[in-house]
Amino acid sequence: MSRTIIVTPFGRPDQLAAACVLSEVPGDVVPLGDFSAIVQNGTDIAAGNRAAAAISKLTGKHEVLLMVRSEEQIDAAHYRGGEREADVPAGLALSNLPDELEKLLLETADPREIDGWIDTSTMSKMDASRAAMTPQRAALARTALLWLVVAVLALVVVGFGVFQGAGGSALGWVIAVFGAAVLVAALLRVRRLLSPAAAP
Repeated sequence: MSRTIIVTPFGRPDQLAAACVLSEVPGDVVPLGDFSAIVQNGTDIAAGNRAAAAISKLTGKHEVLLMVRSEEQIDAAHYRGGEREADVPAGLALSNLPDELEKLLLETADPREIDGWIDTSTMSKMDASRAAMTPQRAALARTALLWLVVAVLALVVVGFGVFQGAGGSALGWVIAVFGAAVLVAALLRVRRLLSPAAAP
């Protein structure tokens, strides 16, 4: 039986589990020292490569380490940004990481025995989205939501002003113009907040 382990820079297992759920990469997530890893059983090297590529797209500039044991062979490689960067000597990788990695790879340890183990199949995509959101992103989302509320209220003001203006009220048109200005400003603010450049 083969086993695939992908060691990632995620410090919290729940964040890695969330990333795996959102990337549709199944498995058991465990903490490994300062890192987190996902463990898959019965996967071949090709499947391991696909999983490592998918996860490495979420880790930005940081590398992930793929280790696949099939029969007596161990394949190890670094991935970054969805691409396989370099092969790694398996012995060197194992010597620089906690002993649990070797035990998991050789199947002398079960992921469920490790404190902090998470079965990704028990996490919904909604839970994963919440877990993957950093405090900075959560604050950004709350601010964007507030500006959306402002935009909706401004739209109501525009409608009221147009209704009054159509009835012959000059003040109604002033209100409509004011509401339109606020609406445009709010929508531009939301657009800036939700742009990729604004993401922390």
